[in-house]
Amino acid sequence: ILESLLRIFLSLSTLTTLTMSTPHFDLTPTVPAPWHAPPQTSFIHSYTPSPSKTDSNLLILFHGLGDTHAPFTTLAHSLSLPHTATLSLQAPSQVPLLEEPAYQWWHSFDELGELIPNPNPVKTLKLLLELLQHLTTPAPGPGWKAGEIHLFGFAQGGSCAGELALAWARLGKEPLGSVVAISAPLLSHPTVGEKVGTKALVGVRKGEERSVGVASWRKGFANVQELGLGKGGGMLRGREEWEEVMRCVRFLRVERGS
Repeated sequence: ILESLLRIFLSLSTLTTLTMSTPHFDLTPTVPAPWHAPPQTSFIHSYTPSPSKTDSNLLILFHGLGDTHAPFTTLAHSLSLPHTATLSLQAPSQVPLLEEPAYQWWHSFDELGELIPNPNPVKTLKLLLELLQHLTTPAPGPGWKAGEIHLFGFAQGGSCAGELALAWARLGKEPLGSVVAISAPLLSHPTVGEKVGTKALVGVRKGEERSVGVASWRKGFANVQELGLGKGGGMLRGREEWEEVMRCVRFLRVERGS
């Protein structure tokens, strides 16, 4: 199964800069999964039920700064993860002064067009927490359990995913299933005593160690795995990086309960 999934990934020539993975997180359903109502949200989004029509997991995807939800929507369709519905979200605001569609999860630039070093994610996190509350509302709501919800984000989207998992736990909620963040620092400064149970994989390229700050992730999350990547920006690329991911990933099994 792993080899067949790897062939699928490597064949996505138009998506070589994108990936999704869940390290050591076995999402295989152990009991029959209920039907989940499609989400209702103010975010521009794309929701795709699993190919098997049995949605036991929900993967929420967060794009990077200056992108849209469309590439991750295409990725989700191409991966066709078993027993996993996908929800690709678009950040709430357009990047100023750009004519083409380019979105940001929070206010990211000052009046001179320079990146804000300490942006404030509170407004976006409030909207995302409302979305999680909706997703975990029992039927006739979507009816997801928090542990069935998994987050994946790249760069600013990865930071957003990590901060959302922390904010959700601070409300006393059941921890989310997992977070996968590529080239993404946390904006907050968690204390050692507040570690949450959500599992995290943090992908770090050479030269990003200081900017990503895996130590901060370890303060906020009880179970963090660091994945070292090669030089250069962007998402995973090439066979070698895929193989590195494959070594630390337990993919969804095709058969239920196997």
